[in-house]
Amino acid sequence: MLRWLLLIPFALLVAIGTGMLALLIASVVSPDIGLLIGGGFERLLWALFDQAEDGFDPGPTAEAALTLLGRLGFAIMVAPVAIVAVASELFRLRSGLVQSGLTGLLAALLPLAMLRLARTPNPAELQVISALFLVGAATGFVYWLIAGRDAGAKRADELD
Repeated sequence: MLRWLLLIPFALLVAIGTGMLALLIASVVSPDIGLLIGGGFERLLWALFDQAEDGFDPGPTAEAALTLLGRLGFAIMVAPVAIVAVASELFRLRSGLVQSGLTGLLAALLPLAMLRLARTPNPAELQVISALFLVGAATGFVYWLIAGRDAGAKRADELD
């Protein structure tokens, strides 16, 4: 029980932090990802300033944009590692490769599902999808290092 209350949440928090660091590194290494992250925020700020200059209230636009960014952040950083962590505990999946691979796969596919991408991605989008997979894989691997190696382990009182 202590594992579910302390170790798993701690491992998830550290893994999510690692995912954010990996995304930052990916945005520095890849110009397309850097443009997506930095350029997106820059365009959002300019759009909000332009609305304010034109006499419109930028509040609803900012709220909608930040809601979408929060959902995408959740779909990239939190949901994949949490889903795989719970599944690995329930099904006793102790493999680091499985943990990393499934987390990376979910990290790449969940944002696409949210955005309802119904066409073949172009090369720049494939690079972003690949980076999201690697970020998710790093997140899953860090979770596995902290708590996943003993996933679903029986307690001492159950070993009879």
